[in-house]
Amino acid sequence: MMAEWIIDRSGAPVLIQDEHCFRSPRGEVVSWLFGNGVYAVNGDHIGWFEISTLYDVHNRIVGMLQHTCAPLPADRLPPPMPEFSRRPHVPRLKVRHSRPPGTVQPASKPHSRSYAGPSMLHASC
Repeated sequence: MMAEWIIDRSGAPVLIQDEHCFRSPRGEVVSWLFGNGVYAVNGDHIGWFEISTLYDVHNRIVGMLQHTCAPLPADRLPPPMPEFSRRPHVPRLKVRHSRPPGTVQPASKPHSRSYAGPSMLHASC
């Protein structure tokens, strides 16, 4: 499996999906993917990844794999993949949240384009 950019609703690259982990735009592991659950590096359940879409624990869309979105204009293409850091040890996973019922809502606009741990799950797509 190749690594692929996850972009927000404006087309900005916010994360990289790399097999069973998500990486920051600098290539550092910031969360893990087990089944469809997304877990922070400390093991907290922070969201879901289903059908190429990343959701936070409130069922808000964080981003989508780049290939599932409309083609981006040349000036909005993501940068080349960074050099990846080594994967840290997988943490002990904590209790998984129940998926909220109801309609999926887009998340609010991100405060920053840099990834700062689970807070990035407030970005939008």
